[in-house]
Amino acid sequence: MNNNPIPWASPFLFGNEKNLVNKALNSTWISGGEYIDKFEKLIKKKFKIKNSFLVSNGTTALHLAFLSIGLKKGDELIVPGYGYMAAANIGILMNLNVKFADVDLHTFCISLDSLKKIITKKTRAVVVTHTYGNMFETLKIKSFLKKKKIIMIEDSAEAFGCQDFKKFSGTIGDIGTFSFHATKNIVTGEGGMISTNNKFYAKKIILYRNHGVAKERYKHLVPGHNFRITNIQAALGIGQLKNFAKIQKRRMQIYKWYMTYLNLKKVKLQKITNSLFIPWTLAVTIPLKNINTNNILEKLLKKNIEIRKGFYSANRLKIYKNNATRKLKNSDYLSKNIICLPIHLYLKKNNVRYICKIFNKLT
Repeated sequence: MNNNPIPWASPFLFGNEKNLVNKALNSTWISGGEYIDKFEKLIKKKFKIKNSFLVSNGTTALHLAFLSIGLKKGDELIVPGYGYMAAANIGILMNLNVKFADVDLHTFCISLDSLKKIITKKTRAVVVTHTYGNMFETLKIKSFLKKKKIIMIEDSAEAFGCQDFKKFSGTIGDIGTFSFHATKNIVTGEGGMISTNNKFYAKKIILYRNHGVAKERYKHLVPGHNFRITNIQAALGIGQLKNFAKIQKRRMQIYKWYMTYLNLKKVKLQKITNSLFIPWTLAVTIPLKNINTNNILEKLLKKNIEIRKGFYSANRLKIYKNNATRKLKNSDYLSKNIICLPIHLYLKKNNVRYICKIFNKLT
C-alpha cells in the first residue's frame, strides 16, 4: 500500500512565482498594479487576441461575458447538459431562460447536431464548454452560430493552452473565459480571465468589471460589479505562464504513462479531437452496469488515492428541474459512469503505475 496520499490535483510552483509575489508585495500595489497589466499583455501576445482582462475567477468571467453582450431577463441561453455548471448557475441568477443541450457520448462536449435540436429564434447565446480540455467541433459551431447571429462564448476553464486548427481555446468564439483555480493548467489560487476580439464587448467588460465606473471616479454609468483580480495573484500567474511549456510537456508525459499502465480494455477514454491537447484530468468511462463509481472512489481513497467522479448532469440536479432537462440521455450516462484520475505535476511514473494497478483491479 502507498502510505503517501496521492491527491487528485495539486498546484505546482516552479520557484520564480515567490520572487514575483514578493516584488508585488514590496511595491505596496497589492490590489491593482503593474503585474495585472503585464499578465494581460503576455496572454494577448501568446493567444494572438486583441483584448484579455484578468478577473477574480472563471465564474465571474462568465458573468462578465453575459453582462457585456447584454443578456437580460428572459433571454435564451444554451449550455451543455454535462460539464461544470458555472454558466448555468450564473444564467439562472440573471433570470435567463437556460436550456441544456445534450453532449456527445464520446467527446463529452456539445456537438453541432445537439445544438441544432434545441436552438430557436429566441436563442441569444450559446456556451461551448471545453470539458476536460477537449475542443469538439468548435469551428463548426462558431460558423453555424455566426450565420444565425447567435453569440458564442467559450468556457475554457479546463482547456487553457489547448488548440484546434492552430487556434487557442477561448479565441474562436465571440468571447472566451478561463479559470486559474488551484486545480487548473496554470494557477493563481483563484482568478480567471475573459478575452475577446470585439471592441464593443471589450468596452463593456472594462466597465462592468470595475463597478460600472469609467473615467470619472465614483460615477457609476451601469450597475457594475467588482470582478477584479489582485496584483499579487497576477504576479503568481506570470510566474506560471513563463513555465507553461514545462507544464504542457509534463502533463502530456503523465497522460502517456496512463496510456501505458491503464487497462484500456476495461474503460473507455474520452475521444480527443484537438490538434493540441493538454490534459486537465484523465476522464474515463466505465461501461459496465454492475460497477458503482461511488464504491471505486471509496476503495481508492482507502489506498490513499484521491479521484473524482464525473460532473452531475443537469437532469440529476433539482435546481434545474424547470429547465427542460428530460432529453439528456448522454449527459446522464456520463454523469453516472465517468471517473477522473489525477493529473498534476507532482505525479511520478511510479505513482501512475500504482494508481493504474489498483484501478485496474476495481474495474
